[in-house]
Amino acid sequence: MDPVAVMRAARTVRDELDHLLGEASGELRERLDPLLAEGGRQEPEPLADAVVMLIAQYGPAWERFTQLRHLDGQAAAEGQPGPAPHDLPRPEQGFQPPHGAPPPGPGTPPPRGAPPPGPDRGPSLLNRLTGALRRKRGQPAPSGPGWEAFPLIEVPGEVVTGWSAEVEVGLLPGPAPSPESGATAGSGGRPASFGHEPVDLDIQLIAEGFEAPGGWRVRLRVDEASPYPKATVRLVALPQEQQVTARQIQAVHAVRGQVTGFGVRALAVLGSPGLIGQETLAQPVAGTRVRVDTGEPADVTAVIVHGDLPGRLWWTYQSPHFITPDQAEVCDLGMRTSEFGRHVTEQAQDVEDMGRQIASAIPRGFWELLNAVAGRVAPRHPSVLILSQEPHIPWELATLEQPLDRTVPALLNCQTVTGRWPLGGRRPELPPPTRARGDSMAVVHGGTEAHPLVAAYGATQVAPAFGDVLAMLGNPPDMIHFAAGSSVAAELGRGMGEGSFVFLEDPGDCQAFLLAGASGAVAPLWPVDDGLAPEFYRRCLSGEPPAEVLRSLRCLAPATGAAYRFFGHPSLTLSRGHSAA
Repeated sequence: MDPVAVMRAARTVRDELDHLLGEASGELRERLDPLLAEGGRQEPEPLADAVVMLIAQYGPAWERFTQLRHLDGQAAAEGQPGPAPHDLPRPEQGFQPPHGAPPPGPGTPPPRGAPPPGPDRGPSLLNRLTGALRRKRGQPAPSGPGWEAFPLIEVPGEVVTGWSAEVEVGLLPGPAPSPESGATAGSGGRPASFGHEPVDLDIQLIAEGFEAPGGWRVRLRVDEASPYPKATVRLVALPQEQQVTARQIQAVHAVRGQVTGFGVRALAVLGSPGLIGQETLAQPVAGTRVRVDTGEPADVTAVIVHGDLPGRLWWTYQSPHFITPDQAEVCDLGMRTSEFGRHVTEQAQDVEDMGRQIASAIPRGFWELLNAVAGRVAPRHPSVLILSQEPHIPWELATLEQPLDRTVPALLNCQTVTGRWPLGGRRPELPPPTRARGDSMAVVHGGTEAHPLVAAYGATQVAPAFGDVLAMLGNPPDMIHFAAGSSVAAELGRGMGEGSFVFLEDPGDCQAFLLAGASGAVAPLWPVDDGLAPEFYRRCLSGEPPAEVLRSLRCLAPATGAAYRFFGHPSLTLSRGHSAA
């Protein structure tokens, strides 16, 4: 991957964000600007990887970024300098299809005149590490044989307010396109036979600025006779103040209450018919592939996606115990999610104050569902999985007004077995894994004496030097522990880290590790020094799920244990001497 080309494409995407993401562009711009400002001051390869992994979380911006990279690669192959940003086709232009031809969809070959994918310098570090971890888990690669599916969201590129739009949703033959390939979804070959037990797939749509007269959810039967089913949902664009508004249609795929895939597609909503033809063609679908071998679902899954305005989030819910509402609930924070996250973590007087502020932002439907599920699964604590596009707000610290268990702190992650997982890009895949190996361990530690985990679990001690850590990640162990003071974890958290299960003793960004393929991660929100790790590993490697171990440890030491967040499936277990799935 050419770092110069990456940064050039990222700067062009940054200039076009308002068109690509509308009023929601500020979130990505706020995170992208500091990385672009580091150009020339940081090592180019890790900086480029950090930029790639950030943009990959924002569907329309990612599709534009990959288009720019392909055009740049073609120019390099022909011995020409890369095209200047003003020479590149802008998002509103697209590649025009022949007269009378439909707009290209995710299963359509590139139109005539579209550039073929250019050569690259080999897979990025992120791709190499992700592939290594997938092989470690024994999971099939996205390009492997057999049945694979990708979300289908077929909709016109333009919709006029007051008019209906027929949205076709369902499944397309996989594999999902590689992040740096030029393939579109569904271009991986002939449809494969299903090869699984028949399942009922629920697809729930989230589309701000629309209403769905027939409902927001459809159920499709996926079986050998119909391995890639589809259905049509009618949406009506609501009146709006602007003449042109960038909107998104997002689709949540679920099987038996477990979210197994996610897709998003951008379109333009026009204030009048006279504007037709002046805006963008339908954009490709971004998101994960869809799976059906789901494993054990959480008791409650909350799906949180960005709205069209900064600070607006939409919540939907899944549960194996109840039929959940099909219409999303809105959450307006009144500020950007990053600002809200900083406010509650830096300005709150204590954890209880923080929890009350967070709880007040959570829609009522979540609490109603949680209380109903808790009554169904009692006396055990219900499990909660938070799938969120926004990484800033510690929802798991919300305080329950009426605790489910009055013998423990009222925080959500003490009352329930809670896990969190990023949502929105091709990585990480859905659902989160429920099993991971725990046979080998590395501890990144800079002390002169051996770290206690070396004697306790035979961990390999790695110096906190960038090169040493990258060498270890080339053949990653099952567990990677970053001891306090291992500052290299902060650099890896910008886009280079990866491992089966990651534990950070210092505050850090776990999302980069998860995007690289980690099965789960633990990190504190604020600095703590409580020696929690030995007890954590003792119990996890005895068969207890990390989410439950952390829940109970928070209850024993609420002043410090509440700092630790868990990223992964609530049912994830670390097993010794057994294969992972």
